[in-house]
Order: sequence, then C-alpha cells, then structure tokens
Amino acid sequence: PRSCMDSSFIHTMKATLSIITTLLLLHHSSCYGFQLSSSSSRRSLPSSVLLKLSSQHGDGFLSVGKKYQNGDNDNTTTNNDNDNDAFVSSRRRLFDRALSSAAIASSIALSGNPSIASAKVVSLPISPSDESTTTIPERDALLQAIDNNDDDAIAQSIEQLIPLSPLDGNSEKAKYDAALDGEWKLIWYNSCNFSPLLKLPSPFRPDSYQYFGAIASREVGEGRVAQGLTGGILSALGSDTELWLSSGAVGRIDRPSSLDIYPPFRFQLGVTPGSSGSEKPKRTIVDADSDAEFRKANARSEEAQLAPKNVYEQLYLEDGGRGSLRVSVIASGDPVIVGEMFVHQKL
Repeated sequence: PRSCMDSSFIHTMKATLSIITTLLLLHHSSCYGFQLSSSSSRRSLPSSVLLKLSSQHGDGFLSVGKKYQNGDNDNTTTNNDNDNDAFVSSRRRLFDRALSSAAIASSIALSGNPSIASAKVVSLPISPSDESTTTIPERDALLQAIDNNDDDAIAQSIEQLIPLSPLDGNSEKAKYDAALDGEWKLIWYNSCNFSPLLKLPSPFRPDSYQYFGAIASREVGEGRVAQGLTGGILSALGSDTELWLSSGAVGRIDRPSSLDIYPPFRFQLGVTPGSSGSEKPKRTIVDADSDAEFRKANARSEEAQLAPKNVYEQLYLEDGGRGSLRVSVIASGDPVIVGEMFVHQKL
C-alpha cells in the first residue's frame, strides 16, 4: 500500500539524516569541539592589549600572543598601533579593527581571514522577567542592534557597554559567582570558528548554551562549567538531544571575572536539562585529562598543545536575573581561540 511505502521512505530518510548527523558529531568532537575550541586561524591582538592582558593573566599570554600578531612581530610596543582606528564599515572586515574595552583598560582587536571570521547573530534577545531590571541607553542600543542584525552597530554598542558593567573584576567573588549561576543562551559571537555546527544555516544550526553554578553541578559535576548545543540538525537524534562540553572552572579570588579553565575536558552526548532521561548518564565521546590531550584531540599544533591553560574573561556582567546580559572573551591560553568573543543572555 502507498501508506506503507510512504512510511518506509520517511523512516529511511530519518535513518539517513541520523547517520549524517552522527558523522558530523564524530568529526565535530575529534577535530573541533565547541565553545572553548575552534579550527585553526591566526588571530591578531594589538601590542597594548597584549601588555595589558599579560599583566592580568601572566607572561604566558604575552609569549603566546606575540606570535599571533600580524606579521609575527615580536615587538610588543610599536606595531599594530593602527588597530585602534575606527571600525571598518565592511561587514566582512568588522573585527579586523579594534573593539575598545575599558573593562580591561584597553581595546581588544579581533581579526582573522575575512572568509571565515564573521560576526553572527544566532538568537534574538528575550525580555527580562523583572521589570525593575536596570536599563541604560548603551544596553538598549546593543539589543536593538542584535534585533536588527547590524554587525557594525553591535560592535559599537559592545564598545560603549563594556565600561559600564554592573560587576567587574574587583567585585566580591560570592556576588560574581551568584550572578553567573544559571543557564545562558548565546545570542551573538564574533567568529564562527569555535563550532562548525554553528556555521550551518537556520534551521539546521543548533542553539548554544552555557551552564554555571547549580545547574552545571547537576549536569556535569561540582566545580565545572558546561556548554551545550541542541536543536537544529541535532534534532535528527531526538528532539531533546544535547551535545555537552564541560571542564573545570575556578574564578580567581582577586579577580572573579577571570575563570581559569581546567581539565578534565569531557565531550558528551546527552539530553537537555529537565527532559525525560536527563537522569541517565551522558555518553562520553572524548575525555581528556590535560589541556594538551584535549587540544591534540582537536587537531591542534604541537605549539598550541603546549600553550598555557585557557582563561575565560567576563567583560560585562549583569546580575538582574532572567534577561541579564553577559559579554565574554577567551583572554589567554590556546592561541587558536584567544580573542573569541560572545554575548549571552540569561534564561
């Protein structure tokens, strides 16, 4: 009967899509990882930023970062001064120039091959549940720019917003940890290299989340943070399927905005928090006990494997509950991903 043939065809197509998705996941886990991992591309930071971040994150950042300046110039005081020029209006070269950041008392310039380094809005902002949430023109401008998918305006809004962070590196650690606690959805990033799955067009592109505090403890263990991908093409493996990448993370006592990222690094297949079956153990695809081991699994060079641990810096953080915004950057560590910047919103 025709209905049986149609049913058979549908099952065949679903099985085929599942196989393709599984192969993508295996490629994704063995070669890339996500959120704290990326494919190789040389990034550029101006000398003033290298010096400033070095004072915050140690000389390891300077020694690694110098090699990734344009031209591989070792002079950290003279070159790349032009990186502090005004933003280039071209969408493809949006982050080839400087992105000012008073939160780290300098500017952060992000660059890469224009064919692969491009900013992208991946989710529209939500409205805060608390009407008393403080709003300022710079914040409203960023949300409006994201709504409009205007990369130039987003960059300029971030530049103006970061110095106004309600919490900064000098805030009390307990207060900072409380603000981070919860589930955060990625709404914008400056580069598509940290996850190949996020390069996919909608509706195949999955949503990206970060988990801190209590929810991270329940899902991946105490003292850890997690990143998750769900939806999009991953729905072929089930509507609740979620890819999990987790690591140890410790906020510094003297600077809680800086999170030191530690092994073990685990890349796992599971389900979304709170869904049926979430109590079952996740399927582990990669379990690495060192930075070098995890970077090797991500096809890093030997030099990158030997680089210091990653430091994840929060440049702007609100503590207003649902709808709060956070701007963050990989400040030091793996030279392939230093400079990756994200905007998240709390759910």
